[in-house]
Amino acid sequence: MEREILWNVYFDNTVANYLISIGIIILGHFLIRIFNKLLLNRITNLVKKLSSSFGAMMGKMVAKKVYPLLYLLLFYIAYKRLRFISPVDKYVDITFIVLTTYYVFLLIQDLAIYSLKKYWEKKEPGEDEQKLIRYTNILIKIFVWIIAMLFMFDNLNIQITGLITGLGIGGIAIAFAAQAILNDVFNYFTILIDQPFDIGDFIVVGENRGTIEHIGVKTTRIRSLSGEQLVISNTDLMNSRINNYKRMEKRRINFSFGVTYQTGLDELKIIPGIIKDIITNQDKTEFERAHFNQFGDYSLIFQVVYYVTDIDYAVYMGIQQEINFRLKEELNKLGVEFAYPTQSLYLHKEE
Repeated sequence: MEREILWNVYFDNTVANYLISIGIIILGHFLIRIFNKLLLNRITNLVKKLSSSFGAMMGKMVAKKVYPLLYLLLFYIAYKRLRFISPVDKYVDITFIVLTTYYVFLLIQDLAIYSLKKYWEKKEPGEDEQKLIRYTNILIKIFVWIIAMLFMFDNLNIQITGLITGLGIGGIAIAFAAQAILNDVFNYFTILIDQPFDIGDFIVVGENRGTIEHIGVKTTRIRSLSGEQLVISNTDLMNSRINNYKRMEKRRINFSFGVTYQTGLDELKIIPGIIKDIITNQDKTEFERAHFNQFGDYSLIFQVVYYVTDIDYAVYMGIQQEINFRLKEELNKLGVEFAYPTQSLYLHKEE
């Protein structure tokens, strides 16, 4: 009698088939519970020893994405042991593909965003980098779900060739129409990733110079020395040669001066030592060299090279001014005069 009941048919399936499907679901549920109790905590704790953040993220991913995906697979396997009318099978297959695609690509999205986050954490991101992270997260999500949609349509046997072709043609048309804007946006990401300058840096771009005030998606704004704000497109900025004075470790100074031809040889030999003493006695300076360099048109020219270890321009100007004062004072003591443009005219009287 019991065997007859097992082989009774309801909705095209025997009772035995229903019981086997229910048994698959129950057995799978217990296996998942056993894994959760005995293995998951150990694996998570082991991963946390290597990376606490990844261990915490893995625990959330398993609970919110992997387990629903496993239960979905479990119910689908149990269902496929049964036979139902064709429309029901079709809707179940579609539901399974859609939900599986959703959970799988949700896992891919979370892993990609986590990897990006860990990469930027090593760089200690500032305000601009935080903007870049937000924009990049949006782009990652858009890219992942476009791929997910194409993957899902392909598995549902929906023809996507025309859709892809249309997207390609539309993308090309949009790219041509917004080429300048897209170039600026691309260069915005280049600036934030490569970081040739930051807000507050003093830069020189061609004939323009000033302090960076704002780095925007399309333009960068610079406060010039004369006070006005310069707005330069990111493309123009990245296509130019940029001198970033904020990144200097020290400033190299090269200057020359000339003395008159009437200066004696002994005085000429003393002058380099005087210059060295003047520079080394200044704070924040490193003396490199001072030489009698050449015979000029109207002067004997000395060339001096030294370094200022403070990048502030005002500090450099103050040091150079003090050097000039001391140099003038010491040359006056020697009786040596600075040269200025002169011409000597010699007349020859014929017999």
